[in-house]
Amino acid sequence: MKLILSVIALISFQLVFCDDVERAFAWKNITYENVKEGTYKPEDIIPTGVTHDAKSKKLYFGIPRLHPNIPYTLAELDTTKYNRSEVRSPPLSKFNSQSKEKFTSIYQPVIDDCRRLWVLDVGKVDYHKKDNEYPTKNPEIIAFDLNQPGNPEVHRYELTGDVAQTPLGFGGFAVDVINPKCTKTDETYVYITNFIDNTLIVYDMKNKDAWKFKDDSFKPDLKNTAFTHHGKEHPYTTGIFGIALGDRDKNGHRSAYYLAGSSTKLYNISTASLKEKDTHLKPTLLGERGFKTEAIALAYDPKTKVIFFVESNSRQVSCWNTQMELKPENTGVIYSNAYFVFGTDIMVDTDGILWFMANGHPPIDEPKLEFHKRQIRLMEVPTHRAIRLQPCEMKKNKKV
Repeated sequence: MKLILSVIALISFQLVFCDDVERAFAWKNITYENVKEGTYKPEDIIPTGVTHDAKSKKLYFGIPRLHPNIPYTLAELDTTKYNRSEVRSPPLSKFNSQSKEKFTSIYQPVIDDCRRLWVLDVGKVDYHKKDNEYPTKNPEIIAFDLNQPGNPEVHRYELTGDVAQTPLGFGGFAVDVINPKCTKTDETYVYITNFIDNTLIVYDMKNKDAWKFKDDSFKPDLKNTAFTHHGKEHPYTTGIFGIALGDRDKNGHRSAYYLAGSSTKLYNISTASLKEKDTHLKPTLLGERGFKTEAIALAYDPKTKVIFFVESNSRQVSCWNTQMELKPENTGVIYSNAYFVFGTDIMVDTDGILWFMANGHPPIDEPKLEFHKRQIRLMEVPTHRAIRLQPCEMKKNKKV
């Protein structure tokens, strides 16, 4: 009887939080279009980052070269080509661009307010390379214009010196277009986290300069984070990883919200400080989200003023309204599912749709984990529906 009740409770728990969330796509193994079968291992195709262009309805994936023979490290998926009720695991295509440069390894793509697709090519593969299959180079920040046919490359900058010392430590990044008019003279800054040396890199596109900051708030707050799989805990430790930008003030500055992967705390700092190369940072501790709520990615929704966190080990996505005090009782769980294993990325597109992904491959010192279900899962839900009846939903006071 206890077993039956436990199963019923688990099913009910999942239904409560999954009612408004739609599974967009799910893969056990990802395949590529127009790539000869047998030239790569589908089980080695592990996406870590994703972004959605609401205008073209295309998804863009960062697929780092964690293993040999990865055909494309930047891939795309035209969602209009597939009936989701019939095709749950479509193949990915090579990113369509006029750029002739080869990428080495990309973890995350980001679309900015001017509909430019930004990537950070770390310049190194994450395995022991035995040949010259992929070039080893300094990391590069690259942008493509999705408004133009062929998505031409419109910007490229090579990171050098102390900002490029540990490229495999680059985590999330955010692109900040100052008072965007989307002209060639717009000021743009890119904020890049590094979870190995616990630093935050700032790139000034207009002046083609980059610098980095150190702060104690960038360090892991917990000794380690444990990822649980089949009852066994696998520890790992991660510094500053996720970063998201809030609303602009009248001067074009924004709050930069950030977190360490091994922490339940959330900090913010004004981008006004980050844009000053030699300033001393004074970040603000906003609060803690609660026990076992570690995350490596977060996203801000300007319509609802809510930040969403895709959590690393809890198999859930949580939310907090920036107009409230940050404490456990003010956070909500918008999604929880036992098959959502190791959330890696989350974003809100221009239509107000929240997208979040898990890939089932945590950064642990263990052989690749095996799963019986489709562990690479991409979910979507409108933000206003996601927060419904949650503590992060703040309704305006109605007049009596």
